[in-house]
Amino acid sequence: MPEEQSQGTGAQSGRSAGTLFLVGMPIGHPDDLTIRALATLRRVDLVAAKQPRLTQVLLAHHNIHVSLTSYDRDNAAEKTPVLLDRLKQGQHIALVSDSGMPALYDPGRLLIVAATKAGLTVEVVPGPSIVATAAALCGMNADAFVFEGRCADGTRKLTRRLQSLQHESRPLMLLPPVPALRQILTILLATLGNRLVVLGLDLTQPGQHVLRGRVEALLEKEAIFENASLAVLVVEGARRGKTAAGKKN
Repeated sequence: MPEEQSQGTGAQSGRSAGTLFLVGMPIGHPDDLTIRALATLRRVDLVAAKQPRLTQVLLAHHNIHVSLTSYDRDNAAEKTPVLLDRLKQGQHIALVSDSGMPALYDPGRLLIVAATKAGLTVEVVPGPSIVATAAALCGMNADAFVFEGRCADGTRKLTRRLQSLQHESRPLMLLPPVPALRQILTILLATLGNRLVVLGLDLTQPGQHVLRGRVEALLEKEAIFENASLAVLVVEGARRGKTAAGKKN
């Protein structure tokens, strides 16, 4: 797999600055990559990815051959000036996530801010979104919803946050880590009650599962989601005149 070097080798003197492309990636099915995304990935000089080897598999599926480099939370501070230098030299760079849109729960913000401050062009090439996919699939009124992300702040913080949302009437959307699903569902049950939920596992992939029911029922189906790799959870909002436990005030 081609790897990025610390100094750009393709730079040309007098060349105008390059563009930073934020390219949306499939959330599961490799053929969900848009036509514009395919064209962009074929023309850039470098792809900055959270996990280059995973991205390489997707690119190979589409017969795209381009240099890749890692760009994640552990090396974002170090890599940002390197990538910024390449952009200034005239190279085009695509920033991608493992799935969905980059910079959402990925470290792209640092590079985007740096490129913007330097007066460089930043373009978005929109693509699949697990959030939009789940909102369309859940069957609830998702004209407005509360997105809480990955629930990665620990049990206490999640409990406090959910308690603060007990009376929120909009659906609640979470991107829980699969290994923590049982724990998160248990916290949901204790804080918000036995609400209706929709759990999407590995959406758009051949082995996808969509589980619908109340929290207690999903807890009984733990074996189904044990081997999933990606989950999205939609929880119904509070109903008028009811508490978190589902009893009338």
